[in-house]
Amino acid sequence: MYYAIFSGKKKSWTNRTTLFLAILLIIHALEIAVRHIALNTIPLSTIHDALSFLAFSILFVYMILELSVKNRGSGLFILFFATVLELVSTFNLTWKPETNELLTNPTFAIHASLSIMGYTAMSLSALYAIMYMIQNYNIKKRQLGKLFTQLPALSYLEKMSIRSAFIGIILLGIGILLGHMEAEVLIGEFWPKDIKVIATDVIWALYVIGYLVARLMKWHGKKMAYLSMAAYFVLIVGGTLVVYLSESFHEFN
Repeated sequence: MYYAIFSGKKKSWTNRTTLFLAILLIIHALEIAVRHIALNTIPLSTIHDALSFLAFSILFVYMILELSVKNRGSGLFILFFATVLELVSTFNLTWKPETNELLTNPTFAIHASLSIMGYTAMSLSALYAIMYMIQNYNIKKRQLGKLFTQLPALSYLEKMSIRSAFIGIILLGIGILLGHMEAEVLIGEFWPKDIKVIATDVIWALYVIGYLVARLMKWHGKKMAYLSMAAYFVLIVGGTLVVYLSESFHEFN
């Protein structure tokens, strides 16, 4: 469906995409619910569940974006990425449950789910920023070939990048707040001295500051694209260093 719209063969299908996404999300949510009931744990601890939920998050965030912008030009790229993740996850399917008791906690489940969705939205923001730079380069170099004609307009890509970042800030912010509240209950500290918690709080704060500064300074175009890509680079590098160079109570076996 999205390929037909992207290629221009079935522009009339544009009004059907949201219903199509909603059906996919319902089916996927049912699969997640079945695994949750069968394993009696949050379906996020295995490679299969992590990749599958990431694919679900991509579809969920994109559907929110699609409802706010009357353009389906980027849907093909987003759904392709989500499909690849889901296919990879199927090769890692296992019904061996995770033994960590924290994964049976409903509050932690919501915290983890919202955090993943927040990171997903930030990833989409960076992806749209990259697409913006590609399209902008095509225009500057007058390379108005097939890629130029198929990619969405610059204004659309910029708008989607900004809205993705905003959605990511909101979802991750709620997830972080729930995480701190749960830490208060479990270990008696609202601000635990845990490197992953600290790093997540700092990265989220940087996103908030960057978003507010960009809005106040009325940054647009390439500035916003560079800001989105730079913020995501900090997120990826910072997160990777924390995971591999430190220990945390977020580890599961």
